[in-house]
Amino acid sequence: MIQEPDYPNFRWFVLLALIIATAASTVLMIAPAPLIGEISTALAIHPGHATTLMMGTWQIVGATSCLVAGFFVDRFGPAKLMVAGCIIHIVPSLLFPLAGTHLGWLLALRIVQALGMGPINAVLGVLAATWFPVRQRGAVAGLQGMSTSAGVLLGFLIAPATYVHTSNWLATMQWMVVAPIVALIFSCVLLFGPKPPAFQQDEADKPDSASQGIFAEALRSGSTWALIACVFVTCWFFTGVNDLVPGYIAIAPPMGLGYGPVLAGKVMGIYQILFMLGALLVGFIFEKAFRGNVKVTLSVGFLLSAVLICSILLRTVNATAPRLGVVLSIAGFFGAWAIPVVMAFISINYHHSIVGRLTGLAFGIGLYAGVPAIFVGATALKLTGSYHASIYIVTAVALIGLVICQFLKPDRRGSEEKAAHLGSCRES
Repeated sequence: MIQEPDYPNFRWFVLLALIIATAASTVLMIAPAPLIGEISTALAIHPGHATTLMMGTWQIVGATSCLVAGFFVDRFGPAKLMVAGCIIHIVPSLLFPLAGTHLGWLLALRIVQALGMGPINAVLGVLAATWFPVRQRGAVAGLQGMSTSAGVLLGFLIAPATYVHTSNWLATMQWMVVAPIVALIFSCVLLFGPKPPAFQQDEADKPDSASQGIFAEALRSGSTWALIACVFVTCWFFTGVNDLVPGYIAIAPPMGLGYGPVLAGKVMGIYQILFMLGALLVGFIFEKAFRGNVKVTLSVGFLLSAVLICSILLRTVNATAPRLGVVLSIAGFFGAWAIPVVMAFISINYHHSIVGRLTGLAFGIGLYAGVPAIFVGATALKLTGSYHASIYIVTAVALIGLVICQFLKPDRRGSEEKAAHLGSCRES
């Protein structure tokens, strides 16, 4: 057995840089959402078209960039990828005021902006596998998941506040560049800082042929596709809840509950905070309460999030806004578990020479779930005239995740022994 290397305190700065970069990327992603009304008015287009232009474009391009970036992070390293991602975010953000009302230019800027998402999201697995001991990787993945939700929350708060001062949505988009600039500064420190100890002790720069062989073996493992499917259904659940439940809370009966947009925003804000808390604590829960058992942790998360999200359709739950907010928020707490646990699973069970590719593959395919989540949920709402069918679909997706996670088969030898046998995930 290879002795575990001495992990320096610099790893906590690495984690901080990852958190800041992830949150900055998410701020850019969500910033146009609360401004869709102003954007559609300024561009003289339907709000639905504005949503597609600013949000749908990001969903598709961002997912594709994650798929591609996963292959680059194993080759060039996470620090270079994070710097590249921040720069890709920064340049188009600065150019938004020059685009004016030209839809073609706005679309191009949003596409380039979204391309920066992949390099930042794809580095999680590699950073966890090379900078942190196995016992801390679940917490690292959880904190990165929390930063994603933190970015959403910050975007919802900062974008409208900035618009109030600028009275121009293009100027607001330009001011959002502050977040990736801060992330770039931290990422540059990683670029010129010390190398990770796992690479130093393992000489992990394996020939491309060896790395390709490891990756091919991983793709033949059922566990690999099960973990990718877990990320997919989690992204579907997350997108479905964020897109459907606010309308269900706000819109008048019989379609919704009739609490109005202000109260719906407050309830969803609490949901987002509990989602962040779930992502933050799941690393500790995974290691301490469930002793690193991936199946049990994911099963509890998927089952309770499914039951609780479905229960908001019950009159005993939705009769009052406070009661609805409590139940919905607890659903968010458990719904946040899956992605951090899956990312920890990757960093623990796969050789670090392919961790970047697998992380990018999982995130890339997973983020495409936002497309059917929006389409299927909206179609069900249109056909039935009620949010019930759409929420039943989201519930079913979480239950599918419960089934899928049973096919994950961890390698009990741990990733610290993977330098000796360059395998992927042993089928137990």
